[in-house]
Amino acid sequence: MGRTNEMMNVASPIHRIINGGVNLLFPPRCLACGAHAGLLSDSMCADCASSIEISRSEKACPTCAATVALYEVAKNRCSECRTSKPKIRGMVRVAAYRSTIGGLVRAYKYHARDDLEPFLANWLADALAAALWIDRVEAVVSVPTHWKRRIARPFHAADAIAAHVAKKLGLPHVPLLRRVKAGPHQVGLSFAARIENVRGAFALRRGVTLNKPRLLLIDDVRTSGATLNECAKVLHRAGAGEIYAAIVVHAGFVHQGSKTLEVI
Repeated sequence: MGRTNEMMNVASPIHRIINGGVNLLFPPRCLACGAHAGLLSDSMCADCASSIEISRSEKACPTCAATVALYEVAKNRCSECRTSKPKIRGMVRVAAYRSTIGGLVRAYKYHARDDLEPFLANWLADALAAALWIDRVEAVVSVPTHWKRRIARPFHAADAIAAHVAKKLGLPHVPLLRRVKAGPHQVGLSFAARIENVRGAFALRRGVTLNKPRLLLIDDVRTSGATLNECAKVLHRAGAGEIYAAIVVHAGFVHQGSKTLEVI
């Protein structure tokens, strides 16, 4: 034991010298903006860390996760979901899409930034820990992608984040759903087209039976809510009990006359 401690004491200064040399040649950057200066312990600069905390603390609707004003929510509904019939009892998010976190999600999904996964997943787990219904959830389900898309891009953000969150919450991550219709990507589609695009796109996996489990459905981005509602509809028809949802970022739509425009 003494010999081990002696070796560790010798190695420690050497490691510090090596790490110092590496940092000198390759200075660490902020994970969000790439700046070298003013990094905090979580590898974010002070400005980005502050921006992230502000966006994480924004008030959101407890049913659809849309950004809301202080007194906009009544009976757990906001102006966006008050007249709808959502299949999901409650939803949490990390932030709005138009935020520093939205940029991190894009980098994670489309630029292979695997280093961002623990941050996004931990923030989502923190949001879930504050949900009044989280103790009711029995299992985590992720929104699936079609097998053709998995061939083109094996990485699937919703699956990876759901697995991380499930482990942190101590819940099973179960593959209950499959996507049976590929269809075009939702990005750029109108509100009505998004609903039609995912109609009949999901099914329960073969051999799965449900006896009213209380489920948490996870996706990375919610815009119209069509994908999450379609997944929840399939799960309810198959025998699921209560269904809740969690997303990393919420995008949304604005209405201008007869047009519905995506907010990104």
